[in-house]
Amino acid sequence: MLSTAANRFIMIALTTLTIGWVNPAIAARAETEAGLVARLYKDFAWQAIAGQPGLFGDDIAHQGRSTLERYFAPPLTDLLVKDQACQLKSQGICNLEVDLLFDSQDPRVTDLELATVAPGRVAVVFKDPTNDEATKIEFLVARVAGKWKIADIVYGKHGGWSLTKLLSKKIP
Repeated sequence: MLSTAANRFIMIALTTLTIGWVNPAIAARAETEAGLVARLYKDFAWQAIAGQPGLFGDDIAHQGRSTLERYFAPPLTDLLVKDQACQLKSQGICNLEVDLLFDSQDPRVTDLELATVAPGRVAVVFKDPTNDEATKIEFLVARVAGKWKIADIVYGKHGGWSLTKLLSKKIP
């Protein structure tokens, strides 16, 4: 028969172990497809309100590899890094000519809405405040090592071009 002190010690140890196992599970709740895209806009949509280029830092397309890897699947990250290297080398534009979050060189937006429209597809729709024109962008997301990552972006304007296809073109 165990003493009262030994019983208390065992209860405290079991409670501590249980809390230790449960807390990380609660903290590591899986991010949804739409949550990933929402986080990307939360972190980088400031580009659409800043009148001065670079006021808040670089846009998402000009972030370092480690930042890009938080949002994008490895093949798309590689293409974005490759385009950055081309821009540095040529001191100009290579394949990516627009802000990839807004399909515009000078983004201005209002009424941004975001929704999962199908498994692996998240739509973002917003309006241009100057002409009330709506823009729709679809993010194709996939599981990579258990996390949602953006595999491609399809833009509604200009015939529905794909970011992956654009960045895969031979760099001038």
